Amino acid sequence: MNDSTATASGFDAIVVGNGSLGTSLAVELAGRGASVALIGRRARPFAASSAAGAMLGCFGEVTTGLLNNAHGAAKFELDLRAKDVWPEWLETISDGAADPRDILTAKGTTVILNTVGTGAIDSDNYEAIRATLDKHAEPYETVDPEDIGWLDPDPNSRPLKALHIPGEHAVDSGRLLRRLEATAVRRGVELFDAQAASVVHEGGRARGVVLDDGRTLTADKVVLASGVGAQGLVDSVPGLGDRIPRLVAGYGVSATVSTQDGTAPESVIRTPNRAFACGLHIVPRGMARVYVGATNIINPRPLADPVMRDLLFLLECSHRQIRRNLWSSSVAGVQVGNRPVSLDGFPLLGETPLSGLWMMTGTYRDGLFLSPLLAQEFARRLHGETPELDLEIFTPERRPLEGVSRESAIDTTVEHMLATGYEHHWHVPTDWQEYLGADLKPLYTDWADRIDTDFTPPPELIASSRLHPKMVEWMRTYYANCRAKWGAPVRDDAPSVRTKVEWAREVLTTAQVWTPKQDAVALAAHVLATGPDAIDLDAELTAEQSDAYQALVSRRADRVPLEYLTGRAKIFDLELEVNEDVFIPRVHSEAMVSDALAAADGERPRIVDLCTGSGAIALALGARRPGAVVTGVDLSAAAVACARGNARRLAGQVPAAVDFVRGDAADPALLAELDGTVDLVTANPPYVPDRLVIPAEWAVHQPAEAIYAGWDGLDVLRSVVTAAARLLKSGGVLAVEHYDAVVDEVVDIVTAAGFEAVVSHTDHDGFPRYVVARRAGR
Repeated sequence: MNDSTATASGFDAIVVGNGSLGTSLAVELAGRGASVALIGRRARPFAASSAAGAMLGCFGEVTTGLLNNAHGAAKFELDLRAKDVWPEWLETISDGAADPRDILTAKGTTVILNTVGTGAIDSDNYEAIRATLDKHAEPYETVDPEDIGWLDPDPNSRPLKALHIPGEHAVDSGRLLRRLEATAVRRGVELFDAQAASVVHEGGRARGVVLDDGRTLTADKVVLASGVGAQGLVDSVPGLGDRIPRLVAGYGVSATVSTQDGTAPESVIRTPNRAFACGLHIVPRGMARVYVGATNIINPRPLADPVMRDLLFLLECSHRQIRRNLWSSSVAGVQVGNRPVSLDGFPLLGETPLSGLWMMTGTYRDGLFLSPLLAQEFARRLHGETPELDLEIFTPERRPLEGVSRESAIDTTVEHMLATGYEHHWHVPTDWQEYLGADLKPLYTDWADRIDTDFTPPPELIASSRLHPKMVEWMRTYYANCRAKWGAPVRDDAPSVRTKVEWAREVLTTAQVWTPKQDAVALAAHVLATGPDAIDLDAELTAEQSDAYQALVSRRADRVPLEYLTGRAKIFDLELEVNEDVFIPRVHSEAMVSDALAAADGERPRIVDLCTGSGAIALALGARRPGAVVTGVDLSAAAVACARGNARRLAGQVPAAVDFVRGDAADPALLAELDGTVDLVTANPPYVPDRLVIPAEWAVHQPAEAIYAGWDGLDVLRSVVTAAARLLKSGGVLAVEHYDAVVDEVVDIVTAAGFEAVVSHTDHDGFPRYVVARRAGR
């Protein structure tokens, strides 16, 4: 651009929107000598900027969802660039007329993780913030929540963790806008206290805008930086918006509070982002004043007035989660803002198909923060200079930027809907969470299918569109137009291992599996035929591997034990094959094996392992005492077959002579030929009382005869002890596992059967788990 392009009635550029983005761009363009018209109501109705908390940070906004897809990662790269622009920008807009730091209102940001919300969102987002700080070597410190001086929440909302980011401040958004406007005026920008009603276009080019008072302004460059208000101008050009994701309103409420005790925090205090919205945040705004923000409700059109529900919710959160005496403070003002939210959830940045018409919108919480960076970049482009930022991905006319799989989007929708309930302190029966999640998933899956079978909206729009038929109509039209030009989206048939493992972790967490992350990795390793430590998370799964993995995860979510799904279980360094006919060996047995062998005399002991199941204990004994002769016994023919298979497969690791026979520990003739000659008897018998309620991993999926043992859980143990007393020679050793709650009864049974030196031992968790005893002299 140059001065010769202006006409008497025209401008080099028209910027529509006098919020932080539009005014910043006007300042930059005017600083390059351009004649600029800046259009916007002085009162800024519906605007997001004037209601913003104006936190100058990107790390505190990090979520797991943001960085788990390429589009979110690209947006975060813009945020990183914007962080470094702000110090110089404050100098620029002060023009030497004021201290550039005087509109800063906070010294850093403190992020708290409190007991509100859900672990799968709040805790994960908190850890994502920490991990991203570490990755980019951004200074921060972990702090004790008790040391955060101004923080005084209700005990039911007490913080669990906190970290302080000294480089993320905040500005007073009202003062920022006034300073931007003053700088624009000093640089010759002409302000129009009006609203742009339509775009003037001719010959495939933008020529200007028509104001709502009937005046026409002309320019060859028109930039729509009016947030959600830009949609009306796009609609004024027939067909222009067919393949530009429509802007809807992220309506939000914030409040300015005069504190009852005349204090304010030094730093921003905030939670991680949660439940479709930004986190709760308190921003200091001068002496005895704080900003409380903010809600986020997706709405088809902007709202000008606060909804009672949202204002009450915000204020309730502030005094319960941050500082109790806010309850007694004065609400000095209530602000309503409308963030622009595109139908795919990402910014619109670049030139539209109408030559000379540009769009510059942030999304959700980053418009004000990105304003100096984007203003400088757009000024370069409008001035014909070489761009410095890659904005191609966010060009206005585009395919929907989905970023994550359809299933992940639906899972996230369910997760955030449930989290919204917890943030509202709903009270539901404890075990209903699982049912609610299970019921919501098919509901949202069906809803997403009804919107479009190919394209998937972002989670917040899946949820909100159920309340707004017009929004559904807009999405369907946009998707149909994109499909007509570019075809249906190509679904990723080769997802990364990382993506599938993260999906599995979420599924298993929802199913209340004990170790969801470890199990997700173990199942992936099984499908890839490698070890958990050797997985390449960035590798791609074939369609067959992906299907197999999903099937395994689904069964694990049904609480089928991991070992049955992989067909493997380990004791010491022995990997055994297991199936649903045998009890799964557990790490508890390793301590018993070690203590039993330590107590048994000789290098060539004769050993009998009763209730042998998969043969785990018998083979572990044989591996550790090469000269032993071991016989494993089980009543189940299927178990004996499994144990014999393990013996053949592990022959190279088990040097001792180990065989397996079918038999009943209660049979007085069992192994009668060995009576009085055995050195060691071991057993992990069924020991769960019939009446005891135990997790599905045991109660449903493992063989009942290997689990339950009568009313008190001691029926089989009594038979084992009787058999051991008969088989063992004088001084021979008995080692038997038992239910931890009946240790005294077990000691009595063993003592009464003729054993001495009866000692109870604890397992690796510290619970009484097995008894070792010596056969008294005959």
